[in-house]
Amino acid sequence: MKKPTKKKLLLFIPLALLLACAIAIGVMYFTIGGGGVISILSSVRLRTDMMQAALYEAPNGFTLPYRIYVPENMDEAQPYPVVLFLQGAGHSGTDNRKQTDVFGVMHVLLSPKNRAKYPCILIAPQAPDGRDWNDELVTPALMCILEQTAANYPVDTARIYVTGLSMGGFGTWGMLAAYPDYFAAGAPVCGGWDVEDAPLLRDIPIWAFHGAKDPVVDPDYTRDMVKALEDLGSTRIKYTEYPNEGHWSWGRAYYEPALYEWMFAQRKTISQ
Repeated sequence: MKKPTKKKLLLFIPLALLLACAIAIGVMYFTIGGGGVISILSSVRLRTDMMQAALYEAPNGFTLPYRIYVPENMDEAQPYPVVLFLQGAGHSGTDNRKQTDVFGVMHVLLSPKNRAKYPCILIAPQAPDGRDWNDELVTPALMCILEQTAANYPVDTARIYVTGLSMGGFGTWGMLAAYPDYFAAGAPVCGGWDVEDAPLLRDIPIWAFHGAKDPVVDPDYTRDMVKALEDLGSTRIKYTEYPNEGHWSWGRAYYEPALYEWMFAQRKTISQ
C-alpha cells in the first residue's frame, strides 16, 4: 500500500462562520424541500440513522469511528459499489454522529428513491479532532476500513468512490493522489490540493465543485487543480463552480442529479 504524501494544508473555520453555514444550509433545505425546516432536517437525520456505528482499531492503538450503510436484503451474489464520504473540520470528533449531521452525499443516496436506483455501500468516518484526512495515521485507517468492508461484503472493487467537503474536499484530492489505482472516481467539494500531484490524477474521473464566493477555502485551490489537469490533457476532469455560493456549496453539489449518474457509471480500469 502506497504511503500517502504528508500535506500541510490547514483550514481554520471560525465558530461564527460555522454557525452562519449551518443557518444557510437550513434555509437551503427549506427552499429545495418545499417544507418546514424542522421536518426536513428530521427526515434527513432519519436517513442517516440507517447507518450503523462501527470502530476501526489499528494495531498501534489508533482508532477511527465510522458509520456504514449496507443495502437491506443485500444480494450476496451481486457486487455493490462503495461510496466513502469525508466530512469537514467542523464535524470532527469521537461521537461518531456529527459527521452524518452535516448534509452530505449519504443524505441524498439514502432517500427511498435513490436506495432503489443506486444500491450501494456508504461509509462515513469521523476524523479525530486536530487531524485531517491526509494525516499519517488517518489515511491508512481509511484504506483499512475500505479493505475490511470489501472482505466482509460483496463489494465491486472496480467501483469504489470518494467524495468530501471542505477538509473532506482536500481529503478527497489527497486520497486520489495517494492511491491513484484504487478509486474509480472522486468528487471533491470546496477543497484543493498541490498541483504538483496533477500527473497522478490525470487519468482518474474527477468532478470538482466550488462556490465562487467561498471565504474559507479560496476557489483558486480547485481552479488551479482543474487547470493543471486540463494542461496535462486530462479528458476526465469536470468542474462546476457556483457563482453565488459561499463555502457551503456542498448543498448544491450533492443535490446535482447528474452527479450520481456520472459517479456510478465510472469503473476503475487497468490504465488508472
